[in-house]
Amino acid sequence: MASIAKRPNGGKMIQFFDSGGKRRAIQLGRVSMKNANSVRVHVERLVAAQISGSAVDDVTSFWLKKIDQTMIDKLAKVDLIKKRESADLGKLIDDFIKLKDGDVKPRTVAKYRVVKKHLIDHFGKSQPLRTLNAGEAKKWRAYLVSKGLAENSIRKLSGIAKTMFNHAVENELLVKNPFRCLPSALVPTRERHFFLSAEDAQKVIDACPDDEWKLIVALARYGGLRTPSETFSLKWQDVNWEQSRFYVPSPKTERYAGKEGRIVPIFPELRPYLDTCFFTEDKKPSEYVIAKHRVRSENLRTTFHKIIKRAGLKPWPKPFQNLRSSRETELIEQFPIQTVVSWIGNSPTVALQSYLQVRESDFEKALHISCSPVLSTVDQA
Repeated sequence: MASIAKRPNGGKMIQFFDSGGKRRAIQLGRVSMKNANSVRVHVERLVAAQISGSAVDDVTSFWLKKIDQTMIDKLAKVDLIKKRESADLGKLIDDFIKLKDGDVKPRTVAKYRVVKKHLIDHFGKSQPLRTLNAGEAKKWRAYLVSKGLAENSIRKLSGIAKTMFNHAVENELLVKNPFRCLPSALVPTRERHFFLSAEDAQKVIDACPDDEWKLIVALARYGGLRTPSETFSLKWQDVNWEQSRFYVPSPKTERYAGKEGRIVPIFPELRPYLDTCFFTEDKKPSEYVIAKHRVRSENLRTTFHKIIKRAGLKPWPKPFQNLRSSRETELIEQFPIQTVVSWIGNSPTVALQSYLQVRESDFEKALHISCSPVLSTVDQA
């Protein structure tokens, strides 16, 4: 049994006999009798667990997760718990990235490092994890807003931060995730939608410097491929010329069962550019469909902007994604949605929220189509 003793200065301490029969004491300082009694109960349970060789009950286990580092050190000093280092933000993130490195793609690790920079810049590397709560997480979000980041960018960063702090909860460094309160689901950004017509798409393709660049644009605009990930993953062995279709590996979704890739038709608009790069006599096809221009995505986007300007057009937001979005918007007019999303590689929900566009031509078309039923002579009577 443990007892509470009062000191002359008004402080209190817990006295107890450990599992070896040695008399021990924990100095609590000037705390209320209620708080001292709460500590006493947990000390008794910790001693009982040591004597019986059993696990600590859930209530005391939860209490151990909530107490501050000072109390942890006091319990460790009298051998009631094992001494552990104070967990800080920098160590948590470094351990998380080290754990994930090798299991995720380099681009994902790069995103982790971006989140790390924002967290460290705001909180500091040595910020104790136990001092972070929902209020601090919201302040971090406000910091991201002050940096001028777009809403969806902030939500993506918040989602990664949640994952990092889930790692802390799983390793019992925290009781709950302080970033759980932050919104991380992406919201539609229709103001950044841009429909590239077939006529303007041809202008862009004609402005490309070579056949491989023309194929890059055609695969995005007419094949609906994600660029650069799916475009650069495509191999000539994936193309079935006889059945006029090809298999598209999908690095973005391959971690999900059944989402490793998809079959896409070789659409008539796409066929000439595939034929040119494969069947031209003076060209020897490599393993990958796109071989010469396998550059970093930043360089690809920069070059694409120059091509768009050369075509006499103004670069539009999200240049490659809007090519893909334009294609899905076209296809949905001719095929059922379940067919289109199978070819494009997204879901009906994502298609409706983020890809399918309302064009000016839709308004013009509506002016010439009557959706009201025509009344017969009998009905009119």
